[in-house]
Amino acid sequence: MKFALVAVDTYQDPTKKLFTYSIPDNMQNLAQEGAKVKVPFGRRTVEGYIWKLTASKPSFPVKPLQEVKSQAFTPSQVQLAHWMAGYHLGSPLDCLKCQISEKGEREPTAPLKEVTTLLLVPFASQVKIRAAVERQKGGKLLVGSRAAVFAQLPNLKKIVVEEPESWNYKNERAPYYHAALVAKKRSQIENIKLELRPFIPIVEAYAGGTKTLPKIPSIRIVDLKMEKSAGNFTLLSQELKNTLKRTNPTFIFSSSKVLQNSIREELEEQGISKSSYTLAGPEIFGWEGLEVERIFWIDADTLLNLPDFRSHEKLISTAVKLSHLAKKILTIQTQFSNHPIFNNLTKGKMASFYQEELENRKSLSYPPFSTLVMLSFQSKSAVKTTQEAEKLAEMLTQLKDGTVEVSPPYEPYQGKPGIFQLNFALKIKSQEKKKVAELLGKIASLLPSGWKADVDPESLL
Repeated sequence: MKFALVAVDTYQDPTKKLFTYSIPDNMQNLAQEGAKVKVPFGRRTVEGYIWKLTASKPSFPVKPLQEVKSQAFTPSQVQLAHWMAGYHLGSPLDCLKCQISEKGEREPTAPLKEVTTLLLVPFASQVKIRAAVERQKGGKLLVGSRAAVFAQLPNLKKIVVEEPESWNYKNERAPYYHAALVAKKRSQIENIKLELRPFIPIVEAYAGGTKTLPKIPSIRIVDLKMEKSAGNFTLLSQELKNTLKRTNPTFIFSSSKVLQNSIREELEEQGISKSSYTLAGPEIFGWEGLEVERIFWIDADTLLNLPDFRSHEKLISTAVKLSHLAKKILTIQTQFSNHPIFNNLTKGKMASFYQEELENRKSLSYPPFSTLVMLSFQSKSAVKTTQEAEKLAEMLTQLKDGTVEVSPPYEPYQGKPGIFQLNFALKIKSQEKKKVAELLGKIASLLPSGWKADVDPESLL
């Protein structure tokens, strides 16, 4: 007799848990992994999905499946879900259901049965425009943002991922997958081609052999310390003020919405016409065909001041992308004009930056020399959150064997009003895939219900 481990689709169940059911003789052929089933659950009958089949008889009494409704997932989808649950520490239910989600922008350039290429772009705003361009070329593609990585296409031959280094591919809810990694795994499972088109590689990719770096157009640094010594204490450097008077339009970049509002106020106080500038943030990287004469980046120091191991990498990436949007020059305002990172940028020493960054990360055991995991719990009660953190801290002592470092619990850098959250940062100091997978599995087994796990987070803050 076979038994089925079922991911029960009910909110009353801790989503990481699987339930075992026996398979009646008349359902033996229908009950396959990935099948949608009806099962008894307490006093109710609920739906779920078969996660795994086993011949091992459990040591406890089990109830039989009531009905096999349909084959909801293909063997490839089930295999991908198993990988996601192991690597991204997602629940079985989440790792299956995210593959049937229609979230995210997607636009075909031909009937879906004729589509042979899946093209992923990092910004949803790019999808329709890129699809229109590809349609004119006669290409048979499905253009999509992050969630389109799961699109089921009968004649798919190739997946293309543009800017795989972009953190826009990171899912914001459980399971916290990165679409570029999912695309890579899917291509292996389904034996289809994968083409990655990085604009600027992340440090991990550079260490892994990706050495192609974009050339940096002209970048100019404005020293804000000198501005202050000359009596200018505003957010607008004198060079920016002069440029706004003679060059229209000028693009002003700030990653902070709060700071953007302050800049608007200062521009109004200076009597500068709104028609002479455009003020925006990271969303501009999703604007197709954008080209401006000059760009001023006014809050680069925010990244330098963040206690985040990826902050320098993000600064470099942002600066390079901005410099390619500016027809003439990118100007960066900073109080740290002598910082080595700006020397690398102005002199085009990209390889030097990567080499120095790798040396620093190696000394501190950060990726690619380790795997990071961030565990988070949040509730509306400070007492409950603290108690849950204390319980988990005790459980995590089982991992402290020299290979895994566990931080004390800490609050997020930017909290939510009325929500109390505590995080743990875990560092797996090993580059052996088998060892890392084993430890990730152990971490998953220790996590109580309510805790979220993010493997390879964008930031630990």
